[in-house]
Amino acid sequence: MNSAEGKMLGRVRALLAKAEHPATPRPEAEAAHAKAAELMMRYALDEAMLAAEQGGGPDPIVYWEHVAAGADGHGRARCTAAGTIVQAYGGRYARRGNGTYRADVTLLIVSTRAARDALELLLPSLYLQMDQAGRRETDGYMTTLPTESFPRRADRTRWANSYFKAFLVGYADSVGRRITAARELLQHETTSRALVLVNEQDRIAAEFQNRFPDLGRARAQRLRADGYAAGQTAGRSADIGTGHLTADRSSLTP
Repeated sequence: MNSAEGKMLGRVRALLAKAEHPATPRPEAEAAHAKAAELMMRYALDEAMLAAEQGGGPDPIVYWEHVAAGADGHGRARCTAAGTIVQAYGGRYARRGNGTYRADVTLLIVSTRAARDALELLLPSLYLQMDQAGRRETDGYMTTLPTESFPRRADRTRWANSYFKAFLVGYADSVGRRITAARELLQHETTSRALVLVNEQDRIAAEFQNRFPDLGRARAQRLRADGYAAGQTAGRSADIGTGHLTADRSSLTP
């Protein structure tokens, strides 16, 4: 590891530590995580451009697997959330397992090596943030519902779980759009970055097709609109990479 890479990773880890600290206000935590994601993307693109200019080979395309935990019954939602972030980084994924019976779900991922390294660092932090935010939002939401709306305790639990599941997917969709926007901004900064990204996309698509030539279409996941909207709002409360926080969260719309 060279000094520049060590400095960058140190800064990313410091941002993630801030994002994960329970005393950090949620908008600041989300801004810190977003900035860490942008730093990882910018560094990977700069390294790829430098390698190309010096006549080196492109960043290798790699296959790797990532497990979305399902012990609490939300493996499929976490898989969808993680997949959204993988795609925002330019990768593609297939899925092994459907999360039934509280089973884990495995993402089968094709991406650049740099994207894999970034995602292996960022995804655990994202899970922590969105799970914590989702639990808080779900608990708050459930206090607004009259107890008599649920004749059985199991009904109330089922209703809360469906809200939480939708929140996770909505949160990741919003974060994914922010990461995609930052990636596109970096792409437009120089022609060299644009060429690097186009080349990566073509090579990833070819490798993914080679590995999964007969991949079927995944069944759409049914989600609660209210939980999804709450997750979207939480996930976009800070601009990616700017450090500027949203002044009025109540002004955000789904």
